[in-house]
Amino acid sequence: MKKTLHVLSGLLILLTPLVAAGILMFNPVLIDPVQTTVWRFVAGVLLVGIVVLYLATFKTRRGRTRYISFESENGAVSISADAVCEFIRKLGEEFAGIVRLDPKIRSDKDLISIDLNVKLQTGSCVPEISQKLQDRVRESIRDGLGIIEVKEIKVKVQEIVGAPPPSAS
Repeated sequence: MKKTLHVLSGLLILLTPLVAAGILMFNPVLIDPVQTTVWRFVAGVLLVGIVVLYLATFKTRRGRTRYISFESENGAVSISADAVCEFIRKLGEEFAGIVRLDPKIRSDKDLISIDLNVKLQTGSCVPEISQKLQDRVRESIRDGLGIIEVKEIKVKVQEIVGAPPPSAS
């Protein structure tokens, strides 16, 4: 609905000056300068109103915060997905070969899946760092946050950056 309103108000912004110009130029009744001034004022007010409406459709609505909920010994616990992502992101600092770690959380019923988008330093051993990262994230999620049910942890190497290490000649 908001997108439709945005498109319609954008079209009105484009068409209003054209219609107003056509009325002012081709209407023989509007030869009187007072009437012409009134019509220009009305067209101006309409145009300003439509522009305000158009700009109002740009206002972004904050998305709902997603939570990961689970039962503990003392009751229900809910942690925002953003907090879990930040927790995981900080784990990337423990690995020398990881330049950037960008986690994405997906929840499937009572299980969560984690995609780890990683930017690695040149010379890093991808299989080794991937395995250690998966183990470390699973362990930290379980021990640090209390989330036991992790369905899968996928490591996606997005980029390998940096100068190649100097060769031993």
